[in-house]
Amino acid sequence: MIKINNKKKKELKSLKHFICDYYKIFHEYLFPENYQLECSESPDFIVKFDNQKIGIEITETIHESRKASENLQDEICENIKKYLEEEDIKIDIWLFFSDSLASDISKRKPKNQKETKKTKRNEIKDSQFIKDFTEEYIKYIIVRRKGEYSSFEEFCESNKNSLIYKYLVGEPIVKLYSEELKIREGVGNYVSINYYKKKLPEIINKKIDKLSHYRENVDKIYLLIITSCEPYKDLYFLAGERENVKEILNSYTKRENNFDKIFLYNENYYKPQIIKSD
Repeated sequence: MIKINNKKKKELKSLKHFICDYYKIFHEYLFPENYQLECSESPDFIVKFDNQKIGIEITETIHESRKASENLQDEICENIKKYLEEEDIKIDIWLFFSDSLASDISKRKPKNQKETKKTKRNEIKDSQFIKDFTEEYIKYIIVRRKGEYSSFEEFCESNKNSLIYKYLVGEPIVKLYSEELKIREGVGNYVSINYYKKKLPEIINKKIDKLSHYRENVDKIYLLIITSCEPYKDLYFLAGERENVKEILNSYTKRENNFDKIFLYNENYYKPQIIKSD
């Protein structure tokens, strides 16, 4: 029995998005429509169809400080969504966080990520930050609905010490009283090709060490590398450096004891991108 923890749930959600986006982008199915998806340990998931078993191992390439900030953002978004649903408030909102959040987090994270008193203090600070930020945003929704401010800029002029002024970029309410609730989120960071040239080989090599173990249970093994869930600047990077990234992926599928296929997946809200090995 495989325990479905929060990490596995998040991976499963990303994998399902990836399979759907693969069809939208390449206009072909990655797997036949009758496939069955099972949670596993090594590899993370197994896809079954037509007497075949394909293992899928999932990993991420992301800056640690950015990952930490995205975790905070995910919790904030969930809290806001819960509030809006409980109060039956129908608005279209946009949560675009500035890169100063990741920067501030990186300054206080200890180099040694083992369980220490300092990391525990950081966890308490994170919890308080989520609570404070959520409360501030809810107050902003209330004053905007009351018509006390006509825009985010006007609100910021009078509330320059607020967290949402410090960490949000642009108007976080797209439309009041829309028919359907939508929460959009993102991070305004840029990751260069040099980062991927260094990071991709590192994470692929770590997984290659486990390949023989993965193949004990499957016929083929795919590696799905998930990169930043947003940002626009990363989209430009992916578009401009596709061949360079593809060359890196191909170097780990062309030799013996390599993955059968590798995918780099940018799980973007508006325009997801996938680079795949040949």
